[in-house]
Formats: sequence, C-alpha cells, structure tokens
Amino acid sequence: MEEKISVLPDRQRRRPSAVVVPRKAWLAVRIVAVVATVLLLLLTIALIVMVAIKTTPPYCSEGLGNSGRDMDNPGLFNDLTPSEMLKVRDYLLSQPRLGLTPYDTATVNSSYIYMMTLMVPLKTSVLKYQVGQDRKPQRAAKVIIYRGDSVPPKVEEYLVGPLPRIKYHRMVTSPVYRRVPIPFSSRPVDAIERAELKAYLSFVTEPLHLLFKESYGLTYSNCTPTVDCMIFEDFAPRGVESGERLTWFWAYRDTEGYYLHPLGFAIQIDHLSVDPGEWTVTRVIYNGQLFYEVEDLMERYLEATIRKINPIMDKVDAEFSTFKRRGHHTFDTPLRGPRLIEPDGHRYSVNDQFVTYFGWSFNFHMRTDMGLQIVDVYFQSEKVAYEISLQDITAFYSGYSPETSWLGLYGVSWLLGASSYELVPGVDCSATASFFDTHHFVNTNTPILYKNSICIFEQTSGMPLRRHHSTKREGKFDSYGGLVSTSLVVRTAISLWSCDYILDYIFHLDGTIELKISLTGYVQASYDLAGNRPYGNRLHEAASGNLHQHMFHWKVDLDIESTKNRYETLDFKTETKSSFWYEGAVNKTQLKFEHSLKQDERSAKVPFNFDRPQHHIIYNNRAFNRFGAHRGYRIINEAKSKFLLENATVTKAASWARYQMAVTKYKDTEDSSSSIYAQGDPYDPVVDFSRFMEDNDTIVDTDLIVWITSGVYHIPHAEDVPSTSTATNQCRIFLTPYNFLNHCPSMAVSDALLVRKTEKVDSESSNDHKSKLTFETFGTESGEPKCYQRETNIKSFRGDIEKVG
Repeated sequence: MEEKISVLPDRQRRRPSAVVVPRKAWLAVRIVAVVATVLLLLLTIALIVMVAIKTTPPYCSEGLGNSGRDMDNPGLFNDLTPSEMLKVRDYLLSQPRLGLTPYDTATVNSSYIYMMTLMVPLKTSVLKYQVGQDRKPQRAAKVIIYRGDSVPPKVEEYLVGPLPRIKYHRMVTSPVYRRVPIPFSSRPVDAIERAELKAYLSFVTEPLHLLFKESYGLTYSNCTPTVDCMIFEDFAPRGVESGERLTWFWAYRDTEGYYLHPLGFAIQIDHLSVDPGEWTVTRVIYNGQLFYEVEDLMERYLEATIRKINPIMDKVDAEFSTFKRRGHHTFDTPLRGPRLIEPDGHRYSVNDQFVTYFGWSFNFHMRTDMGLQIVDVYFQSEKVAYEISLQDITAFYSGYSPETSWLGLYGVSWLLGASSYELVPGVDCSATASFFDTHHFVNTNTPILYKNSICIFEQTSGMPLRRHHSTKREGKFDSYGGLVSTSLVVRTAISLWSCDYILDYIFHLDGTIELKISLTGYVQASYDLAGNRPYGNRLHEAASGNLHQHMFHWKVDLDIESTKNRYETLDFKTETKSSFWYEGAVNKTQLKFEHSLKQDERSAKVPFNFDRPQHHIIYNNRAFNRFGAHRGYRIINEAKSKFLLENATVTKAASWARYQMAVTKYKDTEDSSSSIYAQGDPYDPVVDFSRFMEDNDTIVDTDLIVWITSGVYHIPHAEDVPSTSTATNQCRIFLTPYNFLNHCPSMAVSDALLVRKTEKVDSESSNDHKSKLTFETFGTESGEPKCYQRETNIKSFRGDIEKVG
C-alpha cells in the first residue's frame, strides 16, 4: 500500500541581512544614543539658563549687612532677652516671702507678675562708663507685681538683678510718683481680669437673649463666630472720679471692621472688688435709653414700653467695613507700583541693636510700655542726643452717648510696645527692609515673641535734598549740582483698639532727625443717635464718627557736645525805621529777631501761640563752629495742636498737653512724663507732668530735657471708611542742626551729581568755541542697575505672637 505523505506549503524564506551587528555592538550604539540625547537635553537646559541669566538681573549684594541679635551678650541698651526674662520669673517665683502665683493659675485676688522690662541704667552711670571713668552698669529688670491678695490690694514695682546671675530683688518707688503705694484701681486691666469680666458678661446678659435676637439677629452666648455673634469691647476711663473701677462694655456686630458696627447696646460693670462675686451691673443702655438693671430693661422690652431697635444687616451691606476691593475699578490698572532697588546693597549696618548710616550711629530698643525708642545718638562721631522717645498717645473724644462723651484713652496704659505687632513686607515697610523681632513679658507666664515688629530701611523721597541749576546772564547753561534726598527709617506700627499709629524715626543726610507719626486704621464709631449731630458725621446707617483729638508727647534729651546746654528762643519781630541809605524820610518795614535766653523751667514753658513766631534752639555756650556761632540744634514742631480740654477732669493725667514744648533740668527720677497707671485713674494720676516744673530749676548750662507735644484734630467723614488714610494725617517734628557744623554735612555723600560746562577754543579759529559737559558722580556708578534687591516675601507674614520657652 502506498504511504500517503501530507504536503505542507513552502514558507517564504527570510533574506539574510547584508550586515550582521553583534549584540554587544548594538548595545553600545543604544547607549551612545541615550547619552547623546541626554547631552542634547542638558545643552538645551544650559542654553535656557544662560538666556535667563543674560536677560534677568542677578540679586544685588547685601551691602553693609545685619549681624542679628546677640542674645548671649546683650548690649547696654538692649532689650531683655527671653533667657533673662525666664531667669527673672523663676527667681521671683522661688522667693517664699513674695508668695507669687504663676500667671497661668493666678486669679484677680492673687499676687503675680504682670510685666517686666529692662531697667535702663541711670544716665550718669552710662556717661561715666562711656568715658572710662566707671565700670559697665549691670543689667537689671523692672518687674510690676499685682497684689490682689493683700489688704488693701496694691501694685508693687521691683528691681531685680544683676542679670544674668541674679542676686537681689528690692521694691522700688519712683520719687516722681504722687501716690504711694500705687492704688490697685489704677492698674491696667490684664488678661486675668479681662477673662473674669468676659465670664461675668456672659452670665449677666443671659436674660437678654430674646432682646438680642429680635433686635439684632445676634446673641452673645452660644453663637457661631462671624455668623450670629455680637462682641463686647471695654472703654476707659473706668469711672467718673478717682478710685472707681466702672467699665463700659459696648456691643458690636462680630464682623470684619466691627469698629464701624455699633449696636446701640452697652452695659457698665463695677469691678473694683478683687472678688468677682461682688461685681455688679450699674447701668445699661439700649437704643439711647438708660436703665439701672438688666431685669428692668427686659421687663420693659417685653411690655413694649420702650423704643425698640431692629438694625439687622445683611451680609452684603456689612461689607462696607471690609478692605475688600470695591468702587470704580476702571480708575485702576492692575500693575505693580514702584519698588525700592538698592543696587549696591544696604548702605546701613545693624550690629545687634546698634545702627550706623552715613555718619549716624545710635541704638534702638523696644519698651513694653512706651514702645520704640532711640538712644545714644551720634552724628559724625559727635554726641547729639542721649534719648529720643515717644512718651504717650492720647485720644479724647466728644459725643452724645457715654461711649464717646466720656472716652479718653491713654495709649501707654494699653502698652505701646506690646501693641506693636508684625509688619508686612512690601506694605508696612519696603520689601528689602531689615526686620527685627522683639520680646515682651506681659500678660503671660513666659516670654512672647513679636516677629518682625521693627523694620529699618533706606528710602528716597523722590526729590532732591539740595540742587541748583545755574545759568549765565545770556541764558546759557553753566552748571548743576544736586543730591537725591535719601534717609534711614526706623519704624514700628502701634495698633491701639481701632487706630493704627505708624511711628518713624528718620535720619536725614543733612544731620536732621525727623519724628513722625502717621495715623490710619478704623474710626471709633458710636451708635448714631439724634443728639450726636453736633459732634460728628454719619458714616453708615447706624454709625457715627465723632470729633476727637489725638495728642502725642515726646521726650528729647539733646546733648550738644556735652550735657551743659542752654535753651533760647529767637523771637521774630518787625521794625519800621528810616533808611540810612536814602535821603529824606524813606521808611522800611522788615523782620528782625531777638535772642531770649530762658533762665528757669517756668520761663521755658511754651504755650500754643501762633501770634509769637519763634525758633527754638538748644545750644552749647562753650562750643563754636568755625565762624564763631554757638553750636546747637533747632526744634521744629510742624504738628502743633492747641489743647482745648485743659479743664476736663479726664485729662489731668495729660497735663503735658498744655504746652507745645517745655524744657526741664534733667533728673534721673523724671524719666517719663506718663505711666501705665494714667488710664486707670486720670483724675488723680500717679504721674503728673506739671509737677516737673514746680521746683523751677535753673536751666542755664545744665543737662536739659525737651518735652514736645504734637497733635491733630479729627472729625471723621465718609472717606474715612473703611480706614483713615495717612496722606493728610501725619504729625512731624524735626531736630535739625543750627550752626552745629561748618557746612551742610551731606556734602560728604558720594552719590551726588555735579554737571559743569567747559568751553574749548578751536586751534584754527580763535572765534570758534566748542562746549562740553562733564558729569562728576564722585566714584559712584550712575548707570542703570544691573541687579535687583532680594525681597522678603509678603507670604512670610504670620500675624500671631508666639510664646517662647
């Protein structure tokens, strides 16, 4: 049998490759390709980076730099370090005889530490140390203790030192204090008492829940924040006569800018006792109607026998008090504004808390009570001032309702330093500024860090400090000389209740020191009642802005070449007499000035008087400039504000406001014109500035202190909503050289400009003149900046204060 074999179709055979690549070679080719691709990618990146480098200016150098705070070896004027604060706290808590309770567990009727600050050494000791006649003064802390458990309760002040190795604590009392011991009712309200007051408010307002809901759509207890809450804020003074502690708490809508949302409800609490169980409600106000008991108000409300209120506001309308952008958007182009560029870096240096800038050198420090101060000021290596400091900020209001008719605020009692919070780079200060932290020990059991609460930066005013364009009679240009006006600013911003005060110490190139306060923040509004019309303007449906006067008091301790100085005024007068240079009766009327040396403190009180123009000069009678003139400094107050409330009882703690300027003999005891106790009892104040001049010391050739008052009246108007602008709300004082030097010291600054015109005669024709301009910049580069300054990002702002240790 024939075997059958299946026949399969033939497969197409593969054509053999012409080139056979070994496996290893193929792998190598792939590696080379990958490497080439990577190199090409890197080259592309490099080209992009090079283009970016070529088209983007690099960062400028940091310039003279900032060494940062030396916490281990603080200088003579440096603030207390957190370590020193903790050592003082632990030392005092360990003393059995003091019997102190830690702040975290203290109550109103306990003894505890309220505040501690640096005890600045006596001026005489500092001056002896600086000339090598004595050793360096030891550092010490001043500590304020509330003794609510003593009978009667009182306030005590202690000196604790030396730091950092503490060996002593002793109770001290300033000789300038009129009332010793310090009355407990004069003390500032602290966080412990405020917490008790909040709990008491919650308790006594519980019966008013229905009234709050129907009148405002809000409530105080068990509410949702920013949705249906009302808040209470306290006002001062606390009572109408000495020894009282009666505080008004006014109700506001809990929303952004709540200062502009008064609700027309207030309650007054008597909290004089150290036992909160003895506190009582003394008055209640609802819609302009006065009641003496919460129960009486609620009973009449339910009976409908009183004028009810119903200012319920929707969310959209409530935004009138916010900073949300609104208005005519077409007026604005969304482009960034000018920024500060320092092409060669900072031209100032900061070593710890010591600053140098174009011949200026000084220290800065932050007092918890009185805020930012400047001490030990030199210019071109010569002493100018020992201390320049703000002493107090006051605001006295007028109005119909109690919250404004009796409102008189003393900023130092609310702690100017501890109210100086974090600054925002690029808004509050230049984004290229140097920022500095501060630490405070108040209302706490541990040091508190205030991040970036001081800034230092150089600024340009946008105009020349000096210039002149010279032309010849035929109108041809001859020369030009000029110098841009730059200055160094040391700044902080004080936020007291609704108001913000931007405090600047400005050092100019011509030897001038400028003291400036710019006012902004919210208006303190009151509930709009018919009787309020003579005192202010209506700002919204139920909000009225009331007339008030801000006053600022400064201490200026000038030392012109030594501590032996004089004060004189140059009094301007007119004279009319016949001219020697003309025949006949040709009369000329002109100005002249007369020197008036002030012999004693009473003659050195300067009242508000525009009818007697004067120059005020502090000078050294034994020091002369090259031309034989006495070396001195002139004081210019551009913010004189007549104080019209001298007879008001609430202003007795501000007796300094009576004088636009006063000059006294230096005393270690008269270190401050106000105190933290001013607000608690302004009727019989612990410190009364007018007493500084009662002894009528001679002020000729002695150490002088100049006390200066500036101020501004403010009638709030619609454009103050949501916030007052700084453009027209500034108070400025200048301390400027007066024959202190031989010429303007800014002549030493190198970035000036001198343009001259030179003419050359053509050698071929003596009548052919060619002119050429020469530009002298004195070694300073004048071209376009090739770098930009590294800035502090606005998002670095945090806003909160932080506990340390």
